[in-house]
Amino acid sequence: MIFIGSPALTDGFRLIGFETLTDPEVQNIDALISDLLATRQNAFLVVEQRPIPVESQLLQQVRKEGGRIVLVEVPTLQDPTCLYCDLDKQIDKLMGITPPAGSMP
Repeated sequence: MIFIGSPALTDGFRLIGFETLTDPEVQNIDALISDLLATRQNAFLVVEQRPIPVESQLLQQVRKEGGRIVLVEVPTLQDPTCLYCDLDKQIDKLMGITPPAGSMP
């Protein structure tokens, strides 16, 4: 179980037993994912949703492929108007749900 995000959320995830990366550079995220892929480890990876997404190609690959690494996003505490993650938007579209006005960009 690994959490990647801001210090505000990292402390909470660390308290419940997650390994954490606080505000990492793209190179650090890529190194972590490369290691997980190379060693064929199972992982539950929680990533804080950011206003400006991290441009990690390996993170995008894991998002698309799935497999041994389960990836989920949690909303950031720094943008209280953004309560939806990308996955929420996709599920809403599949179910034909129209979100309340102003709740999703």
